[in-house]
Amino acid sequence: MKALLLEEPKHIRLTEVEQPSPGPGWLLIRVERAGICGTDKAMYTGTYRLLKKPLIPGHEVSGIVVDVGAGVSRDLVGRRVTTEINVYCGKCWYCRNGMHTHCPYRETIGITRDGGMAEYMVTRADLIHVVDDLSPLQAAFVEPLAAVVEMVEMEPVRPLSRVAVIGVGAIGLLAVQVLRLFNPELIVAVSRPGSPKARLAGELGADLVVDYPELTEILRRETPEGQGFDYVVEATGSSKGLEIAVDIARPRGVVALKSTHGSPVSFDQTKAVIKELRLTTSRCGPFDKAISLLRKRLVNVDKLVTSEYGLEKGAEAFEKSLERDQVKVHIVI
Repeated sequence: MKALLLEEPKHIRLTEVEQPSPGPGWLLIRVERAGICGTDKAMYTGTYRLLKKPLIPGHEVSGIVVDVGAGVSRDLVGRRVTTEINVYCGKCWYCRNGMHTHCPYRETIGITRDGGMAEYMVTRADLIHVVDDLSPLQAAFVEPLAAVVEMVEMEPVRPLSRVAVIGVGAIGLLAVQVLRLFNPELIVAVSRPGSPKARLAGELGADLVVDYPELTEILRRETPEGQGFDYVVEATGSSKGLEIAVDIARPRGVVALKSTHGSPVSFDQTKAVIKELRLTTSRCGPFDKAISLLRKRLVNVDKLVTSEYGLEKGAEAFEKSLERDQVKVHIVI
């Protein structure tokens, strides 16, 4: 089968590899779409160390089940599915206590084991979710949307909060939409000056869309005593994002970190302590809730795909994903 192999940073190529076969309890998916996410880009640029070489990346996937291993119902053949990405052991202390994503023995699809930027991929049957009623594009957004749902599960946002979302990439724009469901007083989306993606934030639910130079005035005018936002989402994909988030959060406010750029960060810890900020992090989340949001059309993902490429143009797709006007690049197979 054809697959994209990431061998070293900035070195990805289309090649022929052996088609995987589903073992007992596993199934084979003919991939329809795979999204390029922030972690994929960080592995491609080298800021996130490759944990498997070579690697078929891709964990934001949708596809059709075409074969199943022993012990898996053949009724799944022909169904559209998406897959969770953490292949956990199910036996350790973390798994027994419901923290499958922190299983120390897990493999992670598209990161430590081959993923979905290929014609076919395998996954364990208990990790899939049937999504026949979603389009291939929508189904490929379940994983990143679930990660945003996890953010508000880890640290809920209170109704009538004043919220800032720093970064207007895919995670930031998904966060704007999820946070809107909590009836905030104000959502401010913050972008870099001249960002071509900023308009989408307004279309998808932000009350104000500002760039960094405008932020000080908005903070002074729109937050109590000009002291900052109740809830700040850091989704910049940059090592500078945390510093900005700490600056604009109010005393005893929340800073929710969503970037996985792989680079070390520095910030004013003294300021964070004096403010008594709650710094919260989150990653993989509940697929069932993300699917429900998509089924109920409470989150719009169709607008977030800004470029599509065939598998044969995978290297071009990764380069395109680094351009500042891109929200989400999809590999269409």
